[in-house]
Amino acid sequence: MFALHIVWIIVAWIIHFFALMRLFPLLISTPFLFLSFFSFFTYLNNRHRFRGFH
Repeated sequence: MFALHIVWIIVAWIIHFFALMRLFPLLISTPFLFLSFFSFFTYLNNRHRFRGFH
């Protein structure tokens, strides 16, 4: 799952780079890049959460 997030961030970064060169719409690439970082940090935050004693 970690590797999938890293690949998603790299793809989003490349698409955003193309958008900065005006080859792709910036309006689409910016939320895509934000969502990739948001999902990655959410994954890192929930990984070692204490879930109580069972």
